[in-house]
Amino acid sequence: MMPSGSDAKLAYAPELDGLRGIAILAVMLFHTEMSIFKGGFIGVDIFFVLSGFLITSLLIQEFVATKTISLKNFYIRRLLRLGPALMLLLISYCIISFFFLSKEQANSNYIDAFISLIYLSNWARAFDVHPPDFLGHTWSLSIEEQFYILWPILLLTLLRISKNRWYVFIFTVLIALVSWLLRIHFIINDVSLIRVYNGLDTRADALMTGCALGVLLVLYPPSEMSRHSCFKWLKYLSPLAMLCLLFLVFASDWQDFRMYYFGFSVVECLVFILILDIRLNKEGILSKLLALKGLVWIGSISYGLYLWHYPVYRTMFALGFGHKAVVFVGTLATFIIAMFSYFILEKPVLRLRKFFSYKSLDQNNTQMSTQLPSGQTEILKM
Repeated sequence: MMPSGSDAKLAYAPELDGLRGIAILAVMLFHTEMSIFKGGFIGVDIFFVLSGFLITSLLIQEFVATKTISLKNFYIRRLLRLGPALMLLLISYCIISFFFLSKEQANSNYIDAFISLIYLSNWARAFDVHPPDFLGHTWSLSIEEQFYILWPILLLTLLRISKNRWYVFIFTVLIALVSWLLRIHFIINDVSLIRVYNGLDTRADALMTGCALGVLLVLYPPSEMSRHSCFKWLKYLSPLAMLCLLFLVFASDWQDFRMYYFGFSVVECLVFILILDIRLNKEGILSKLLALKGLVWIGSISYGLYLWHYPVYRTMFALGFGHKAVVFVGTLATFIIAMFSYFILEKPVLRLRKFFSYKSLDQNNTQMSTQLPSGQTEILKM
């Protein structure tokens, strides 16, 4: 039995932006190429779990309210969210290549830009078919975009054909399990780490872990009794989970086979715990920490930080700058560009999303109270 629309409502949580802020900082530190931050790549997995959770929550809330999901509106909202800032980066990249690089190098960069534009960077890297260089970081954005294309269709199908909503949850968990087992199978059979690291099929478990949590919290919101029971455990588990993630930022290595056997799965479970605590325990220590204005602000502009930090850092390294200059000057430049992108381009364009919200499907439907608050921010891509 599906809960009522009001039960399904999940309010905006600034703490999730705070967690996103930590994730993007970890990724940026990783790309400074300082050995002390060799595990910062796990920030990508934090983003993956967050993406799965938020997108699934939004889609199921729409289904609860309207008995369907407008795929057209969803894809338009995604395009409005992701497209403008990415186009700004790619156009800038091509213009700089045209004026400052040789014709051969510029042509190669144009191809990189096109691969990034059509969200195939991850497969170009996985199969070593013209893998983007200064745009190599867009592999994770490509994985998320492929997820955005496939998951809403699959989720809508599951919700329509399955009267028992637990089947939706079980199927989601099974996809995550298959992805994890496929990753192990590839490692055992000596498939290259580049292929395993960049494939949607071998990284989907992080996304589906977030999806599973979204299914649970929207379709089966916990009762007061179960909340109280969760509080007892989360009081200790969530700070421990955060400490473990911070430890992994310094201790893990993406080339370590243990990451592929169980490391990535551990990261996913830790993020699962953090998001659960954020949603259920607003007064917890972790929630208060992640709600700090600085972290929330960084999370709010994290998409621009993600897009620009890598080409800025790589350019500085190519010009002969050292690690300190990249960390301080490169990071400052990245923040300035990201703020410009957010306030001048992204934020104005995002106002158009209101015309493609699920409320517009039926203006006379009085059950549209499940619409998220206007302050809700969807996941900023990593």
